[in-house]
Amino acid sequence: MAGEGWEIGTGNAEPWDEGPENAIGFVRSEGDGRRFLIAYTIAPEGGGTDWLAAGIWAFVPNSEQSDDYEFGAFADGVSFRQENLQALTGDATYTGEAVGVYYSQLPNDGEASPFGADVNLTASFGDANVLGSISGTISGVETESGSPLGATLTLGTALIGDSDSGFFTGNTSMTFGGRSYGGRWGGPFFGNGSATDAPSFVAGTFGATTGEGGATGSLVGAFGAERVAQ
Repeated sequence: MAGEGWEIGTGNAEPWDEGPENAIGFVRSEGDGRRFLIAYTIAPEGGGTDWLAAGIWAFVPNSEQSDDYEFGAFADGVSFRQENLQALTGDATYTGEAVGVYYSQLPNDGEASPFGADVNLTASFGDANVLGSISGTISGVETESGSPLGATLTLGTALIGDSDSGFFTGNTSMTFGGRSYGGRWGGPFFGNGSATDAPSFVAGTFGATTGEGGATGSLVGAFGAERVAQ
């Protein structure tokens, strides 16, 4: 498992400060490469039990000729009470950050890089037939060197589910480098809200791939966003 065996400060894993701004990063040597863990965390001001962590892990082989790259994403926190979703109405806006890995394999070249980005989401609660929907964007994507990627990933409208903290899934899409990308995104709501207050946080994972133009490309990541006060 990618999450097992991380022992911070014992020599097994060390802090990694070259990742996206505002993210926490660690790296450890593993076999013929290095495994990275990068995450954003959100905690309430003044303490409390609401918290959120979202991020990615990646295995990068030492050999540039190797295809043994691995990527994964995660999001976790204090789940919103499912029963409280039933009575919610109106809209809620969420803003936060995303972290991920971008990979492109051209016919004669390849590139892989962690990235940081902004996430903006709007949830519409209280539809007459369902619990509502959520949609948004991943934008302002910058690689670990601070270079803008110039891509915006659309998080298409996803219906809020009637179980598992309102878990939702939807489609992703973007156009980058003249190629069309598509994939999936999803997540649940987090935070100890009430029957009249929208969830404090929303988080999840996203991905998109392309095979156009004789090349392959993909990005995968996780996002965490906090409700904007109205």
